[in-house]
Amino acid sequence: MAAPHVLLVEDSDFMATRVAETLEEIHGFYVTTVDTADDVRAALTEYDDIECIVTNYELPETNGVKLAASINGRNEEPEIPIIILTGKELEPIASDAIRAGVTEFVYKGDHATGEMDVLANRISLVLKAYSDR
Repeated sequence: MAAPHVLLVEDSDFMATRVAETLEEIHGFYVTTVDTADDVRAALTEYDDIECIVTNYELPETNGVKLAASINGRNEEPEIPIIILTGKELEPIASDAIRAGVTEFVYKGDHATGEMDVLANRISLVLKAYSDR
């Protein structure tokens, strides 16, 4: 079975490398990394096997919530699971994010170091939930 393909949206080269390497080497995901919302749209067109998007909240010219809304619209069933990885407080953005089609949140401050077990677990959970549909 092929490794699940995750699209990582991160504008910090350091964080993009750190997260991608950890998800691939420790958790067995296949990760494609981009750094802007426009690159996300191009990647979704280029690759037909992306199963999940993990995006930083703060992005050049937009944010993760607006990105989710542009991909999943405001449909009841988002087309693709989107996890926001953020250092911001979650409560102020949560309701808007859920309406925009965000599936999960992971707080960077606690989980962006080490083996990133929480992020990997959230990815696995949303992939299982979407495969059960």
